[in-house]
Amino acid sequence: MTEGWAESTGAGEVSGTSADTRRPDGPEPRLYQAPFACVWDELLRYVRRHPSWKLALSDEDLGLISVMCVNPVLRFVDDLTVWVALDGNGLTRVDALSRARRRDFDLGANRRRIRRMLLWLDRALGPAARLSESAGTSEPGPPSEALPGAS
Repeated sequence: MTEGWAESTGAGEVSGTSADTRRPDGPEPRLYQAPFACVWDELLRYVRRHPSWKLALSDEDLGLISVMCVNPVLRFVDDLTVWVALDGNGLTRVDALSRARRRDFDLGANRRRIRRMLLWLDRALGPAARLSESAGTSEPGPPSEALPGAS
């Protein structure tokens, strides 16, 4: 893994300083009956609303958004990675990972960050756009190896 990313605790588990929609105990990923471009644009709009966040990467072809999130008071830095992709049914899936860079605790900040982002996206796209996870395919989200800097 790249220096600065939280280390794995083994057996594929990430330490208690992260939240990941791809894990069973993580926040629920989103599946939308909305065009990829609409979901993508709303996510970028959400990121730009946060003055203490720095957009590190925005690659629409890869469906990848990477953001450095700085706590304005304590100056802690967390990394937020968002994947947007079409599933086999043409539905737009959103997965996210938020993790602390250099500390052993986050007091739930990463889980809240993802939850707030997804709730905002739900409202921005409208109630008819969101589908339950079981409505789509059983395709998993992006693999853990898709993390920036993973080898």
